[in-house]
Amino acid sequence: MPDRVRSQRPRRRPRTVSLGGAVAALAWGYAWRQMVRRSRHHEEIAAAEQREGERPTTAYETSDWDLGPVGLIYLGTFALLVISCLVLIAAYPDSLHDVDRTVHIAPPGPRLQTNPGDDLKDFRAQEQKRLETYYWVDREKGLAHIPIEQAMKTLVQTGIPGFPKAQP
Repeated sequence: MPDRVRSQRPRRRPRTVSLGGAVAALAWGYAWRQMVRRSRHHEEIAAAEQREGERPTTAYETSDWDLGPVGLIYLGTFALLVISCLVLIAAYPDSLHDVDRTVHIAPPGPRLQTNPGDDLKDFRAQEQKRLETYYWVDREKGLAHIPIEQAMKTLVQTGIPGFPKAQP
């Protein structure tokens, strides 16, 4: 059995976790830890307990989150998304691009009437000619077309078989 021919493409190494993703995850973890630490200041808790003793039925938020760690989380998420897109582009350079949506075939032009008045006049003239002339419909069977005026006169004289005749 002949040896299999290997393709000419070089082998790719298996992908590992990207450096950018690891940095973004570490930044997110650090920002979260700072946010939790800052949200529990001992002074605020003591002041809240003191105020609670003054008005026990009043409900309020004991602490607010600092905007710095929240901003770091947003920045880290944005960086992670941008870096992951760049990593995917670098990891798959031979991927298919979007299809070309340009029209390559010119469709035929519309067949519109350029002069509808003349077209209607020609059509009516052809129809009138068919109604007023003799011509063969099927010569082998002996079937002929007669003008409409002649057909109406013949029908009045002979009548329709099985249909009662009117009084003159």
